[in-house]
Amino acid sequence: MNPLSKRTLAALVLLFATAVGCAPGDRSPGQQQRPPSLREFPTLLSVDSLVLPIEPYLFTDRQVARLLQARAVLTASCMRRFGHPWPVPKSAPPDTGTRNPANTAHRYGLTDAVAASRHGYHPAPGSPQKQVKSKVAAGPTPAPAHMLVATGLNEDGTPAQQDDSGRALPRGGCLGEATAALSGSPDKIGNRELVGAINIGSYQQSQRDPRVTAVFGAWSRCMQRYGYDYADPTRAPGRSPLYQTDTAGPAEIALARRDVSCKRDTNVVGVWSAVDADYQRRVMREKKPELAAIAADIRTQLANADRVLGGH
Repeated sequence: MNPLSKRTLAALVLLFATAVGCAPGDRSPGQQQRPPSLREFPTLLSVDSLVLPIEPYLFTDRQVARLLQARAVLTASCMRRFGHPWPVPKSAPPDTGTRNPANTAHRYGLTDAVAASRHGYHPAPGSPQKQVKSKVAAGPTPAPAHMLVATGLNEDGTPAQQDDSGRALPRGGCLGEATAALSGSPDKIGNRELVGAINIGSYQQSQRDPRVTAVFGAWSRCMQRYGYDYADPTRAPGRSPLYQTDTAGPAEIALARRDVSCKRDTNVVGVWSAVDADYQRRVMREKKPELAAIAADIRTQLANADRVLGGH
């Protein structure tokens, strides 16, 4: 749920790379496994119907919001037990605009020709991404005594065994108690690390695959014909300071339209998504028991959240 630390993310990517036979530092072609073999690539002009293999093992945005809402309810109940008020949001956190767990709408960059023509690299006005970006909801900072009970941590970050009145605290405080009620562990809620490693690892690995780099080269040459110099689609300046304005200008829209048209002309999305998916399938074949347990864990967490929210 929370963003992974750089150290944790690096460890997960290393785990994935090792699983597919290409750990960092292992550069000998004879020692690495060959890239996944694909006989043909689909021609994709849209990502609307694209589903990646790992998605059944990832929580959707809506499910994540439901988990967080249930955790907030349980946390508030625990805090009241210790005599501390704790706010519960009236509704689930806002939708981020991610249509599916693997975020295929944005995974391969800008792909929507209509959106490119209207908004460039900017979110559409009124879209969930725009609303989330514009919302800065900052409430009052909780008192140290409240935070001690909520997190189970002293101000120096060390675990606390008791609150200021000497009452025993649950592991991880009230947040830990609420998390454990949903997932069985005070330290984990939502997606498990393995599926995150597969999802992130396949995306990174696919960008180094020779078939993907070849289609990136074709896209780059297409862009050059229209005066744009980008080595691959991941360099297209969706986040460039030049385009961090309130609305898209003519230059941004022209670039965005050409980005999408060159992706279509060279079948970037078809090739890239097929390779991405095949790297996922390779690791998933080796992790069937773990993934079966993760699927059961998803059902358990959601059922627990439903019970909490059903009675709230």
